[in-house]
Amino acid sequence: MKKFFAVAVLSILALASASAFANDQLTSSVTPLTGPTPVIVNNGVPSGTIQLWYHVVGTQFTCGQFAQFTLNLNDAAGTSGRSPSYPVTVNLADSGNGTPVQLAPATGSFSVSDATWSDSTTVTVNIDCSKLSAPADGQDIVGNLNVSTTPSGSNLNTISTIQVHIVLAFPAESACLKLYSFQNDPTTGDLLTTISLVENAHKGTVTSTNPGIVSVDGLVVNACPDSESFGIAIGLDGNWSTNPSNNPGNATFTYSEPGELDPTVTNFTVPTTGGTGQGHALCVDNVNLTSGDSYLVIVHSQLNSGIAISSLPATAFTFSASLSTAGTSCSSGSYLPSTLVSPSNPVSSSLPYTAH
Repeated sequence: MKKFFAVAVLSILALASASAFANDQLTSSVTPLTGPTPVIVNNGVPSGTIQLWYHVVGTQFTCGQFAQFTLNLNDAAGTSGRSPSYPVTVNLADSGNGTPVQLAPATGSFSVSDATWSDSTTVTVNIDCSKLSAPADGQDIVGNLNVSTTPSGSNLNTISTIQVHIVLAFPAESACLKLYSFQNDPTTGDLLTTISLVENAHKGTVTSTNPGIVSVDGLVVNACPDSESFGIAIGLDGNWSTNPSNNPGNATFTYSEPGELDPTVTNFTVPTTGGTGQGHALCVDNVNLTSGDSYLVIVHSQLNSGIAISSLPATAFTFSASLSTAGTSCSSGSYLPSTLVSPSNPVSSSLPYTAH
């Protein structure tokens, strides 16, 4: 009994296989025409589903016509003498009347005359925004174009569906924290482009600078859509120290300023009074800056006393400002990424000098 059952199953499978191979094969393929270039899965097949994956970078889908592609249809004879009773009608119909993606073939039906027949049509992909939910990053909207034959069971194999996916990808956040480094004269608030050093020619050392104290500044401008948190550090040139240094009093002051300040404009000045004293700190951690506002750190500094001219950099002193993840004590291992901070992080500035 078991032997008979096994033979019967094998016979049925063989007949099914022979029947499948006897059917003529209507191979379908798609070729992009307009719009974004999709990733095509399972292209050029006589059965199954062809998928087109489109990716859109933006914050919302665009309504109306989105793309077009060509659907190519090519008939071929099966491997046995059995064939369809031609002509066979092939129908194309959008199956997603309630979905955001609608597929409209220029030709909705074809009459396949024989196993050498071929034809094509343009399919337009439309987005019906009335069917969309609120946009979200990674949102996938889908449309289906069904393929069928008349009469059914016509022994002409075709694909069942062309499926279109359109995936919305929100753009990466731009480098919207603007970071600046510069120096100013704390008496006038004017930005400095150079300073002068007074040299003791006999000893070869610097006796004073003009101005005598320099404010080394870091400015953060939040052009992001949301509030941002960070720690900001000021880097002094190795030949400079805070003023005062190791004494009571404040060398560092911070200012929360409304609006987006721009130190590159003409006549930009830095406040010379007020601010919140921060002691001698070169790191101000856990700053929360509202969108559209600015945060300024100034550090009153001076050239180290009695330093030898020969030990100074050739033409200019270098200062810097950097932003780190809030709560990390301005660690250099936790710098905020360049995708968030521009033009660089850290950002540096040079202060040229002349000696006389």
